[in-house]
Amino acid sequence: MIKGFRQRAERRVLMAAEQSVGEELRGLRARVPQVAGALAATVDGFVLAEDMAPARTGERPEAEPLAALTAAALGLAFRMNEATARGAFRELLIHGELGYVATYAAGSSAVLTLLADDRINVGRLHLEGRRTAARIGALVAAVQGPAAPHPVGDRPSPEHRPPLERRRLPLERRRRNAPAPE
Repeated sequence: MIKGFRQRAERRVLMAAEQSVGEELRGLRARVPQVAGALAATVDGFVLAEDMAPARTGERPEAEPLAALTAAALGLAFRMNEATARGAFRELLIHGELGYVATYAAGSSAVLTLLADDRINVGRLHLEGRRTAARIGALVAAVQGPAAPHPVGDRPSPEHRPPLERRRLPLERRRRNAPAPE
């Protein structure tokens, strides 16, 4: 009973960010025309906002099943990261015959999934996807406030993991060849 109440309360809070998140998705699709669809969802598979164009087959992907599949893929990617000691989940890229599906962590409560044509520059996809995911994560965090509960799931509690910002520092230092802090 308490778990259900918590999930409903969390969904109401996240839905308050829907308009701002939708604007972010539309902005991303305007900047990168090869992105045919963008979906922001909660980590448990509920749609926050979506901006989808019809696929090559003429059918428009449905947001709800895609959000549920994203949550399932997120769970698998998270477990694979842990099993292989690769640190915290950041992104997942699937390359199919007709294009890409890219999923990015957007804070601790949301995820961004992008559907891109096969002719996209993958570096540009990652650049724009990471930036948009960071903005969506910030929007969701601002709506949730400091007292928001951590998402329910198999993930370790935040007390057992360093903040996302600290987990990303080593990779960023390697890219810039910056020395580690003392």
